[in-house]
Amino acid sequence: MTTVCFVVADDEFERDFLQLPLDVANAAAVLRQDGADVVVWDRRLSAGAPTVDTVDVAVVVTAIADRAQCYPLDLGPVRTAVREIRRTWPGATVVAVGPHATQLPTATRRELGVDVVARGETDAAAVHGVRDVLGGRPALGELPLAGTYPPPDFDGAPLPAYDLLDLTAYTAETFSGGRVRRGPCGMVLGVRGCTYGCTFCHLPFGTRMRPQPVDRTLAEIDAMRERGIDSLFFLDYVFGLHPTFYKDLCARLADRGIGWTGQSRAEVVLRQDVEQWAAAGCHGMWLGAESPAVAETGVGKRVPAEKIDAAIRKLSATGITPFAFILLGLPGDPACLSGEVVDWAASLPGYFGLNQLFLRPGTPLYDELAADYNGGVPPATWAEVEAVTRRYRERYPVSLDDLWGRLVRLPNYIGNAMAAV
Repeated sequence: MTTVCFVVADDEFERDFLQLPLDVANAAAVLRQDGADVVVWDRRLSAGAPTVDTVDVAVVVTAIADRAQCYPLDLGPVRTAVREIRRTWPGATVVAVGPHATQLPTATRRELGVDVVARGETDAAAVHGVRDVLGGRPALGELPLAGTYPPPDFDGAPLPAYDLLDLTAYTAETFSGGRVRRGPCGMVLGVRGCTYGCTFCHLPFGTRMRPQPVDRTLAEIDAMRERGIDSLFFLDYVFGLHPTFYKDLCARLADRGIGWTGQSRAEVVLRQDVEQWAAAGCHGMWLGAESPAVAETGVGKRVPAEKIDAAIRKLSATGITPFAFILLGLPGDPACLSGEVVDWAASLPGYFGLNQLFLRPGTPLYDELAADYNGGVPPATWAEVEAVTRRYRERYPVSLDDLWGRLVRLPNYIGNAMAAV
């Protein structure tokens, strides 16, 4: 029997969350249905390899689904994973999947030292890439021959292979006694895609919204509950946006007794029935706030501070804890330049998470700025891509490191809130 091993690289980002590699579970289930023996090595949980004698194909995932939107630029942990694969199973064909393979395939293959890179959404690229490698398709280093593999088709597809993972080892913000804490948390991706055009955002699932059947989503939730999970995170980028999916989903979640968080946008929250969300078990909702002055930064997110604040108040009024994503370093952000972002974050009635702007291949902002920070030419290596963001930060008019330090000391910073419990 053919043995396929999925390898999830370590990730510095996993400070406060350790998210379930849902795309790995999706792909593993399909390949197992194909007849393969599948194992998973999540190096965030264990440095030791699975105890299998032989691996025919090792699929290294450069950024799992939760990180694909804001994937890391440093490939160091992935290179380490590839070296360990080579050392442990020297005969394995090593395939890389993820946003790096899709956006800079030649550089990714060369810099990781893998045999093949497969382009497309991670779970689909893994399935099709492994099938093509095992099927003896043309021995090219970049697959498919042109473009990307088609996205997953969930009609008749098996449920994710949760049995290959210890679901209780994956954590995120959960709620106990009305307080936020870090606890075991599953993950659901009901609708792929985002129709908005924020220029700093990498959209691995494209701009067309693609819902999977609500029945399948509920079956995934029930399967996770059978494995001890009673808290979930909906990875859908704009919860509530699809005109029918979320209404049907929430109506059918109402009697399941499961708590969950999601992520959305302020203007979507303002026009949705969030009381239905609360009745369906929603305990928290993340908003892509980015900055109180995001509408003034020219990145395609024209949401004024008043709408962000109104959405936060609306969520709070229904008993849903608001969380705000804050992104430091947007071009010319008045709130960063003045330091207002710190006072604004401190005043939030909920919690906030924090990230810094990275110029990532696959985003319009990268296409706009990268060459200017790389001697007038587009970067050709991941080291050059990293250098672009470093130079951008160095030239920023104020110290983003100083702002970061002030923000992470606030009591409503999500990392502090969860560490205190």
